[in-house]
Order: sequence, then C-alpha cells, then structure tokens
Amino acid sequence: MSIRVSIERILAEYKQASRQTFTGHPLASFIRRDFVQTIQKHTNYNGRLRVRASAGQSRWVRGPWAGIFDEFVTTGAQEGFYPVYLFREDMSGVYLSLNQAMTEAKTLHGANARRGLLARARDYRETLNRAKYKRFNLEKIDLRPSEKGNDTTYYEAGNIFAVFYGANKLPTEEVFIADLLAMIEAYEELIRLSAIDLRDGQIEGDEPIGEHVEDATRIRIHRRIERNSTLAKRVKQLLGHTCQVCNTNFEQKYGAIGRDYIEAHHLRPLASLRGKKVALDPRNDFAVLCSNCHRMVHRSGYVDDIERFKREHFVG
Repeated sequence: MSIRVSIERILAEYKQASRQTFTGHPLASFIRRDFVQTIQKHTNYNGRLRVRASAGQSRWVRGPWAGIFDEFVTTGAQEGFYPVYLFREDMSGVYLSLNQAMTEAKTLHGANARRGLLARARDYRETLNRAKYKRFNLEKIDLRPSEKGNDTTYYEAGNIFAVFYGANKLPTEEVFIADLLAMIEAYEELIRLSAIDLRDGQIEGDEPIGEHVEDATRIRIHRRIERNSTLAKRVKQLLGHTCQVCNTNFEQKYGAIGRDYIEAHHLRPLASLRGKKVALDPRNDFAVLCSNCHRMVHRSGYVDDIERFKREHFVG
C-alpha cells in the first residue's frame, strides 16, 4: 500500500463512513493499522520514531490524523511537536504539517491556548532554516472546521509550516515520500536546535567536566532522554527505587513523600549520541541514582560505568 493510495481512500470514504457506526468500522481500522504501517516503513532509519493515527476513539473525529513522534520529544499527540497528516473536515484535501500538541497548550495557556500556539509556531519558524524547507511554504492552514472553536482550530493555530495536497490533485507517490522525508529532516533539525537551549547564556553546572558549548546539543539530548517520563517510569519498574551507588532509598529515609522517587540515568556517553539511533533499553541502558549521585556521575568520566564510578569516587 502506498501513501498516495492510502490518502486517496481516506479522502474518498471518510465522510460517508463517519455517518456509520464507529466501532469495528473497516476504515477506522485501516487508518489505525494500514496507514500507520505505510508511513512507518519510510521512517525506519531512526529507531526513535513512532507513527500513530486516529479516526477517533468511541466515535469519529471530525478530521482523522496520522502523526510521527520522536521519543525525545513525545510519545503521542498530547505533548511536544511533531509531523502530522491532517485531513480537512470536508475531505477536500490533507496537509502534511509540522505541528504542536493542543492538549499541552490548553494545559499551559488555558483560554489563551491558540494564542500560545501561534506565538510558539513563530518561534519555531525563526529557529529553522526556511530556505532549506521552502517546499513547506504554508504558515497558515485551513482545516475547514465545521464549528467555530472546535479542536480542529487548535491544529490550525499550532501549524509551524505545511504543504497541502488537494483531493482532486494528489501528487505522485515519489513526491509524497520525498515530502515526508524532508519533513522528518526538518523535525529532527528542530529537535536538535531546541535541545540547544542556551537562553540563560550557559550550560548547567552539573554537566561533564571538559564539555563546552559546542557539545551542548548532545548534553541537552542526554537530558531529554533521562527526563522522558515513559522511559523513566519503565526504568524504575525494572530497576527499583534504590540508588545503585549509595543505596539511598527515599521512602526509607523520608517516608511516604519519598515513595517511588529516584532518577533514571542513561548509561551511554555523550559521544554515542552522534549517531542516528540511540540505545534506549530500560533494563540495559539505564541505572537508577539518587539526585546527588546522578549529578556526580555526570561530572565524572564514568557516565557509562557505575561500578567504576563507585570505586574511583564514592567514599560512603
């Protein structure tokens, strides 16, 4: 199945399907499964990318979507930014958009969520090299919302840039693939540039000794890995909540407020982040450390060797 054929089917069948029972509908299953697999086969170069799509949960959404999520930013459409196919509500076409999560914006900005999305979209556009991605020349998108103020309008506000494919003039499969790969490249560039967040003018004091500002991208990516809530939760489930250096258990020391508190430490040195695929196995690529030991490990030369760090630096 090609991207073009998949999109063509959704555009042709969605309006009629959305008048029918949602549960078990073949088009809903096609969007969640087949469309995802079609997109996923073009994203395999990066082990962090995940594709998810939706036509709704208990009922049809006004416009289906399929998003591509880098685990460094988000594992779903509720937070961060990501490339996404957004179908117009009237099925007159579909956008490939670099967009933002409306759920996160609503939480952060409340009634001003759309204004916040628009402002952040401008910031992201200024961050990227627009000449490099001139194919994505749409800063405003029109998803043809059927009602003023529905959720579709948040996606309009969240658009960073996009390209539009009209239902009556779909491009070739080669164009769809080229655009998808270019959008993923823009996405990864924005992740790298966002990771180098030096608004305070300096990197933080717990960074490895000898690291300089030019290494800040890998430093920020390392921190993004360790603060990924999904990964951290799994690491703690597998490795427990007792520091692997000093044996501190926060619940034993502080009672109920310390229950389940520990930090996940990624064992791979910064140099390993130069490649496209980063090891993220919760059992084998992480350790659990208390806050103090975590900072000291990062300042040592043994970020990937907890036992040696204990021998060389920990005095009990």
